[in-house]
Amino acid sequence: MVNLLGSMLVLYCWVVAAILIFFLLLIGRFYEVRFHQRSYCQLMLVPILAYVLAAVGDAFLVNDDWGNPLLDFVGEIWPDLLFLVGGLVLAVSCYSLFRMMMGSRK
Repeated sequence: MVNLLGSMLVLYCWVVAAILIFFLLLIGRFYEVRFHQRSYCQLMLVPILAYVLAAVGDAFLVNDDWGNPLLDFVGEIWPDLLFLVGGLVLAVSCYSLFRMMMGSRK
């Protein structure tokens, strides 16, 4: 029961982070429509999917030798790689959105 509760808490935290990233996607879409500038807001879907998939993997699929969930950032490599890729794409797309919002037009 405690393992399930811990897994659900890990999943809940990363889903909340994905929802916040979705709001960044909506802000980028608003700037595309309103100011007719390309913001590449579709790139925000990559971290959303990567974070949710990695959270599901971390919470339910990655187990230790006794079958208990690890519930940390150390263990299997594929959830960590998904977090890394999602974070890098998020950083690049947020910087691009920031530059567009602050008026650096090309």
